[in-house]
Amino acid sequence: MNFEAVNLKLQVRPNDLDSLGHVNNATVLEYLEAGRWSWLEHHNLFHGQRIIPVVARIEVNYSREILPGEVKIITKLKDAEENYYYQVIFHQFIEIFKNGTVKVAADALVKVAFIDSIERSLRTLQDFLDENKQQDG
Repeated sequence: MNFEAVNLKLQVRPNDLDSLGHVNNATVLEYLEAGRWSWLEHHNLFHGQRIIPVVARIEVNYSREILPGEVKIITKLKDAEENYYYQVIFHQFIEIFKNGTVKVAADALVKVAFIDSIERSLRTLQDFLDENKQQDG
């Protein structure tokens, strides 16, 4: 599989900020989710069909505070090898622009599994890709 990284730019909204004036940790998770949705759309992989991708695990490293302004969410597929037959791992970064330079404010590893929404059972990555191929044709 060869999927390219996808960049999504977002503007920090006033309601994204907590009482310290920086982006709330829960909002960072929303930014990361928006990045994954953008990645799926970019690769014509539709969510909401019978087989749906769901987050199984997420690990976020926060390295800088995110203040009002623009952020860029970079989403790339890190791993989709045989060992991860029922899941993939995304590596995501949130970049900020500070004093004219780009800084990574957070990076995350996100394990995504594939669930059959009717049978409520695990499906493979290939099942998900095959279903999306059928939707295109």
